[in-house]
Amino acid sequence: MRVSMCHYSLHRTWAREGWSLGELADYVASLGVGGIDFHTRLIPPGTSGAELRRTVADAGLVLTGVSFSNNFNAATADERAEQVERVRRWIRLAAEAGAPVSRIFGGHLADRTNAKARGEAMNVILDALAEVARTAEEHGVVLALENHGGLPCTAEEQLRVIESIGSDHLRATIDVGNYMQCGQEGHEATATAAPYAAYVHFKDFRKVDDASVPWGWGIEPCTVGDGDVDHVACLRALGEAGYEGPVAIEYEGTEDELAGVPRSVEFTRRALEEADR
Repeated sequence: MRVSMCHYSLHRTWAREGWSLGELADYVASLGVGGIDFHTRLIPPGTSGAELRRTVADAGLVLTGVSFSNNFNAATADERAEQVERVRRWIRLAAEAGAPVSRIFGGHLADRTNAKARGEAMNVILDALAEVARTAEEHGVVLALENHGGLPCTAEEQLRVIESIGSDHLRATIDVGNYMQCGQEGHEATATAAPYAAYVHFKDFRKVDDASVPWGWGIEPCTVGDGDVDHVACLRALGEAGYEGPVAIEYEGTEDELAGVPRSVEFTRRALEEADR
């Protein structure tokens, strides 16, 4: 496994400094990180896949992914169709860029406690994912479905979706922190989903008391290594499942990114070393 960096880790700095894609890539390279993941919401309009390839090569990096940001559980059929078409455009961009994997979401879900709404949302999401998985297969792109807090959120939900679609072009993005949004410990859920892993997001959350949820705690974002995710156990579970791909840092902490991101990189390197012992 090797360290990569998600574009989103630096989204505040990206906006504040007005960075170009090349400046972002150069900063990531300066941290000694070998890979980068571009986020479609932050890529300037009109950017081609060829431009992404050149940017990565010029910085001496490897493109580890292109991350999509979608919501297939949109309110209307027209909105859902627009989301599907948007993802199809991004699939073509990812293919042109030569991205080995593309992170994708299922859909937003306001109330996970409503079983009827959850079931209806699952059906809508499955239909949309089946459509885009066919497009991904046509273009040789691997979509990696993230546990993003809506649907799916738990490892079991990820597996249900992936197994229902039954496509080699739909696998899992394992976000080791996001499982906590649904009351799962990161390392336990990672072990469940690891056989389907095509990508990994490395982040961290601290638990805070919250009596409004059954498991009794909420979460707050922090620098990787400062929270309650057992990252070493996550890495060992991934290794046992045969995962050898990138570990992409997705920093969401409130600390300034130019301080929190380098600290997250150093922690991730130490965790990888410890997991290998």
